[in-house]
Amino acid sequence: MSRIAIRGPSVLTTLVLLAGCAAELPDTEPVREVRWLAQNWSPEERFWFHYAAQGTASVLVPYDWFLALEQPRLWGFGEPKLFADPDYLTRYGFIPGATSVEEEVGAGSAERRYGNAAAYDATRFPGNPDGLPVGFARTPASRNPMSDQDQLGFTCAACHTGQLEYNGVSLRIDGGPAVTNLGRFEENLILALLYTRYVPFRFDRFAERALGPDHDDKAYDELKREFGAYVSQVEGLAKGSKGREKALMSAGGAPKVEEGFARLDALNRIGNQLFVIDMLGAEGLDFDVFDNWVAVDAPVSFPQIWTTSWFTWVQYDASVEQPMVRNVGEAMGVAAQVNVGHPGPSLYRSSVQVREIAAMERLLAGAVPPTQARRFTGLNSPKWPEDLLGQIDPARRERGAALYAQYCAGCHLPPPTEPGFWDDAHWTGPTASGERFLKLEEIPLAEIGTDPAQAMILGRRPIKVPEYLNVDLTSRCNDPSDEIVTETPFAFALASVVGHTIDAWYDAHQVPPAERERLDGERPNCVKASEVYKARPLNGVWATPPFLHNASVPTLWDLLSPVAERPTEFCTGTHGFDPKKVGYETTCRDGDFHLDTRLAGNRNTGHEFRDGPRKEGVIGPALSTEQRWDLIEYLKGL
Repeated sequence: MSRIAIRGPSVLTTLVLLAGCAAELPDTEPVREVRWLAQNWSPEERFWFHYAAQGTASVLVPYDWFLALEQPRLWGFGEPKLFADPDYLTRYGFIPGATSVEEEVGAGSAERRYGNAAAYDATRFPGNPDGLPVGFARTPASRNPMSDQDQLGFTCAACHTGQLEYNGVSLRIDGGPAVTNLGRFEENLILALLYTRYVPFRFDRFAERALGPDHDDKAYDELKREFGAYVSQVEGLAKGSKGREKALMSAGGAPKVEEGFARLDALNRIGNQLFVIDMLGAEGLDFDVFDNWVAVDAPVSFPQIWTTSWFTWVQYDASVEQPMVRNVGEAMGVAAQVNVGHPGPSLYRSSVQVREIAAMERLLAGAVPPTQARRFTGLNSPKWPEDLLGQIDPARRERGAALYAQYCAGCHLPPPTEPGFWDDAHWTGPTASGERFLKLEEIPLAEIGTDPAQAMILGRRPIKVPEYLNVDLTSRCNDPSDEIVTETPFAFALASVVGHTIDAWYDAHQVPPAERERLDGERPNCVKASEVYKARPLNGVWATPPFLHNASVPTLWDLLSPVAERPTEFCTGTHGFDPKKVGYETTCRDGDFHLDTRLAGNRNTGHEFRDGPRKEGVIGPALSTEQRWDLIEYLKGL
């Protein structure tokens, strides 16, 4: 069935504006082998973690629409290529997906079955039949009270699965930092929507894929109406947010900081999602929701998440205590659907899949507390693959161990392989179920000297909320209050809204108090905004470039060097690994992201070994060339 697409006097102008607007992407390098490193997960556990839904709708459009969209370019001859094409999505940094466990681990894999995690409900797991990338998950409409269409969103694995490439081998690392560029993905996805609406014949092809070849006129007209209304909404949001962001950047007089590959301003994005996008059209507001909009100007590296379940405080700024609040808050930040705009019985109703989120946390943590097992029983940090990246020099490693004890262990603790790591002094007292948590060093900004932007968000960003959201300050650790507020620092607005959303899910599913406590990890919804950065254990640090919280230092060699010797500018986007300096290669290619560390938010200062007074980010004396190589050799083996 052929139809006339949208026409009018603006079509030619639209085509001219759209042509060439798609964000440039780097080409991917071919690999001869894919290797998932052994990290104490069975293939079945890993496959479930990669594709199980948390209830998010972060890919902007319903599941079936995404599969039907074409890439944002004008086609001359030949078959148009789809946005969901695996090769195309790989160029954004996503890891190619698998449709089955066997496909993911490779035929004939002899990988050991560990089975350490709590059981999950396989009947609620649809798998990945369409072969979407790692971290893409389908939320069926039957499990989503907020929508009558299946949604497509990101799960933990989208941002916390790493990949390094060396000598034609792609090393895949569960819990490692992703090298994705979500900003370019969003820009090009919006552009694909605009192409579909305005380019002649494009919508007809989209409808053919979305509805099937035998669809009738009624279905076509309904899809056209829904799609047009949706794109108009996206255009309105884009116009409002970009206008607000442009005004903010103009007022600040600073160049715009971009996230790029391997980085995301997760906290500010969560705030924009919850307190602007989710509140558009809210009832009875006496303020403009765009008052809550801020520029995304504090990007951070996607942190590694092995051992994180056992930290007393999580996030780079040591701000969140309860794992359920952390994980549900992140799911809401990547567009889990939640009603914060309309008071009444459905307030705080959401698409969040709390049981799946709790099972993911248990899979990461392991079934046995580490202080009982004297090891981590969930997701382990990856081991340096000597057969590929080179053998660790024993003599250098021994010398490096002494340097680590002298200069690093005071903040980062002894490594988990040493008995001192398990000393009672480093762990809290037990919870009711016997679990204990690792106490980490929290270092003030003035002392560590690294870029302050991320650590200042939760305490300095003000948020306005309507009274009906019942936002209070009970999550304020040192001075809790149940007084309802309509303006508060971001930390407490976030904790309160996320806490209410979790409670609404518990109430709707009639979860008894004891089970709520268990699902919450026996920890309170307590947040703080202390303007510090925490120092975490360095097990597996070799697999987590780029370094510092904002990914402003490309290699361990650069991190151990004085700031004056660190690269001022370099590119991200490649997966190519440098096993000598330990980090990503920094050669710039077409489509890579150019990171300028002179911009606020991108600073590569602090955590510096340099002769002179121990202040303003200088944490130790200058290390000789040989000392740096020795310390790097030791860090490879953690």
